Amino acid sequence: MPRKRPAHRQQQRQKQEISPSSIAAQALNPGLVVARFGAELDVEDESGVLYRCTSRRKFGAVVCGDRVMWQPTHDNEGVIVERLPRTTLLARPDDAGREKPIAANISRLIIVATVKALSDESYYLNHNLIDRYVVAAESLSITPIILINKLDLLSGAERRQLEADLAPYRDIGYTLIHTSTQESHGLEQLRLQLKNQTCVFVGESGVGKSSIIASLLTQVGIRVGAVSALSGKGKHTTTASTLYHLDGGGDLIDSPGVRAFGLMRIEPADLAHGFIEFRPYLGRCKFHNCIHHAEPQCAVKQAVADGRISPRRYANYLEILVSLSACR
Repeated sequence: MPRKRPAHRQQQRQKQEISPSSIAAQALNPGLVVARFGAELDVEDESGVLYRCTSRRKFGAVVCGDRVMWQPTHDNEGVIVERLPRTTLLARPDDAGREKPIAANISRLIIVATVKALSDESYYLNHNLIDRYVVAAESLSITPIILINKLDLLSGAERRQLEADLAPYRDIGYTLIHTSTQESHGLEQLRLQLKNQTCVFVGESGVGKSSIIASLLTQVGIRVGAVSALSGKGKHTTTASTLYHLDGGGDLIDSPGVRAFGLMRIEPADLAHGFIEFRPYLGRCKFHNCIHHAEPQCAVKQAVADGRISPRRYANYLEILVSLSACR
């Protein structure tokens, strides 16, 4: 019998071959891609039943969140024959610079980050990676939410410093959430942001995305491992993207952790639009093609000098600008 979610891995079973002509004669079924395991995908039909499917290559990669049309081929298995149009697609470049899709049809990007303690009793937070994800969200016209996890690792003084460091994001209207699964802190606020949305969780490996998801959901078979003191990385990592349904409405997608995130389909000249606090000054520079780097009489640089734009955000803009230019 077909299985209902949550599903356990299928036992190997005898397959009954179906001829290509009989497959073609069968009606197409609508479905939602809810998991990807290399070349195989789990597709959920309209009644919540899962089928393990492969995909025809003619329409490119299929990822979690994609809505598809599929046909059965064997018991509990099928083939995706059509990928329906997407509203949004989050992607990054692979090692060869080709587009690598991450998740489709998303409405919110949950940027999960955590602080790392340094030897001098300070901490490190990867602001550059956060800003790259924020730019990606702005380019897709979706809502970015910045989630700082493992708050329990900070002292009171460090928490106050973190609030000050993150103030520029809050000042320009972004939602910030501090979470700790150890203290169950911030989870209710996060649930409100996820309600009736399709969200993808993104961030570096080891920031605790899987632990947060396990705390949010009931009866989820996601494996969460302890962190190795030697490597600083989780012993068990999420190797496949998975979409989960929320009890209160909405879906969330867990994506594999990354070490870096490159931007796709963004030209250097367009990057400034991804920094929303730059927008009031765009078009006010001396040169119409100003990229707000070394040009004289730049309205954006003047706003930085006047304290109206965060120097750290501007520095990250310059780093991203250089990386985009180097890829051209």
